[in-house]
Amino acid sequence: MFIRRSTYNRLVARAEAYAEAYVAARRAEHRKTAPHAARRDRLAKACRRYRAELAEQRAAHHKALARLERRANLLQEQLDEVLGMNSEQVMAGARWQQRRSDKPRTPSAVAQ
Repeated sequence: MFIRRSTYNRLVARAEAYAEAYVAARRAEHRKTAPHAARRDRLAKACRRYRAELAEQRAAHHKALARLERRANLLQEQLDEVLGMNSEQVMAGARWQQRRSDKPRTPSAVAQ
């Protein structure tokens, strides 16, 4: 089928106009989304930094807690030694308390 040259040129011009409009729309969309993407990237980086800082703080707190627990255990041992809680008589009494027959029962022990 034959078409006139003027019709062909008009169709080509219309196709080029559509292509240019498509490219312009894509550029405009990119310009709109680019700031959001950059903001999202900045927030993601800040979140990763914050999580890393929290992990470091958590590790430091765990170390400090372990150090304080060791110190408390040492002080408890020293207190027990000063008060004579580590003597043989006290230890024998502790073993006797666990196996005595008239030992009061707690509600949780009775339920089991």
